[in-house]
Amino acid sequence: MVNRLLAEVEQGTIDLTELWVARQADVMVGALLAQVYAGRTAALWPPEVSLDRMPGARIWRGSRNQVAADLIRQAVAGLRDAGVRVVQTLIERPGKAQQVEDLKLGGMPYVTDLIYLSRLTAGSVATRPTGLSVPRLVWAHYSPTTAAQFQTVLEATYEQSLDMPELMGARSLDDIQASHRATGHYQDELWQIGYLPQEPAAAAVLLMLDRPDRDAMEVAYLGLTPAARGRGLGRATVIHALEVARPLRARLELAVDSRNTPAKRLYTQTGFRPTEVRGVHLVAFRDEPNG
Repeated sequence: MVNRLLAEVEQGTIDLTELWVARQADVMVGALLAQVYAGRTAALWPPEVSLDRMPGARIWRGSRNQVAADLIRQAVAGLRDAGVRVVQTLIERPGKAQQVEDLKLGGMPYVTDLIYLSRLTAGSVATRPTGLSVPRLVWAHYSPTTAAQFQTVLEATYEQSLDMPELMGARSLDDIQASHRATGHYQDELWQIGYLPQEPAAAAVLLMLDRPDRDAMEVAYLGLTPAARGRGLGRATVIHALEVARPLRARLELAVDSRNTPAKRLYTQTGFRPTEVRGVHLVAFRDEPNG
């Protein structure tokens, strides 16, 4: 694992600028790595601490838990001072109890689970259970001419959203878009808005990314404006995502907040199945670092 990490450092895919260590005298007893990403976000790996490395009669001033918590607090404070607005850690389920406790003590509480889902792009979606007709969305991809409309619709989709409400207000729309662009192979054609020509307030946003390493397309974000909800347009948006992905990749992937019951129901009804679950530990800053 260390050799792989060092190779990625050499390749420039991992930055060790935010590598934090705890020392007593000349002995390293703990380490923590954070990575800063576009959109003023950062990922933090749970710390590794070993007081057994203290030689002879030297004793670390404090417990193992204190060392881990101090590392997390110092790293989060440093990231905030550097302008980061969201710091998160994802823990695979079932997670290690020690990691969960360290994060909690260090000021990064557990907030929810993310459920990762996937389905083949081949095959159709079953008829809508109610059998009601659904108005047809007109789709347009992101471009300089649609950028303003894109921002307006995207902002509206966050109103009363059930997906990670803890993040609301922590970052600007520009930050959010920059973060999504940086997480995969971004293409303008894969970022789309769908709207009803006679009812522009009813619209959907679909942000997709290419994941060629696993022959998949990822739905980084799917959102509906309040006027579009409860009308079958979420299902229509999922079907459109499958149509976009089908000629390109074998699978379509996405993640959903476990508290978002309507979205979970939508994805289950459209053929998605869970592949893994990760616990989310999160801290979000809504004030400026020195404000």
